[in-house]
Amino acid sequence: MLQSSSHRLRAMEPEDLDLLFQLENSTEEWWMGAQLAPLNKATLQRYINGDHDLYRDLQLRLIVETTEGVAVGAVDLYQLDPRNRRAGVGVAIAPGHRQAGHAKAGLQLLVDYATEHLGLHQLWAEIPAVNDPSLRLFEGAGFAKGGRFNDWIRHDQGWKDAIWVQRISTHHE
Repeated sequence: MLQSSSHRLRAMEPEDLDLLFQLENSTEEWWMGAQLAPLNKATLQRYINGDHDLYRDLQLRLIVETTEGVAVGAVDLYQLDPRNRRAGVGVAIAPGHRQAGHAKAGLQLLVDYATEHLGLHQLWAEIPAVNDPSLRLFEGAGFAKGGRFNDWIRHDQGWKDAIWVQRISTHHE
C-alpha cells in the first residue's frame, strides 16, 4: 500500500535534507500553510533523525519518491484524532517536479495507507480557494467539498478564502 507502479512513500532519511529545506523554505508558498520563518538545516536534520510516532506526535510525514529512487516531495497526516479516526492531509511537491503526476500518486498512496492500514474513517484538508490545481487534485482523489471559510488565510495581497474538503472511507466501519 506504500508503493504503486510509479511511486512509493517512505520514511524520511538523512539524504532528504536538501529536499525538506527547499519545501519548508519556499517563502512564496508560506501563505498557504502555517510557516512563519525559515528553518535551518540543523533544525531539519534533527527533525529527520527524530523519533517519530504517529500516535504520540499526532502527525506523520512521508517522502514521495519515484520507483527510480528520486525524492520529489512529501505528504503529511496531521492533527490526527485517534478517537474519531480522522486526520488532515497535506501534499508538497518540490518546484522542479510539479505537474508530472507526483502529487496525484503520493496523495493516492497516502489515502490508501491511511484508510486501509491505519483504519482512518475521514481525511480532510483546507485548500486556498484560489488554488485550483490543488482543489482538482483532491477532488480527483475522492475528496468532496464540504464548506468554505471566508477570509481564512492571510496573504500579502489580502485575505483569501479556503475550501474544506473531506474524504470519508467506507472501510473499517
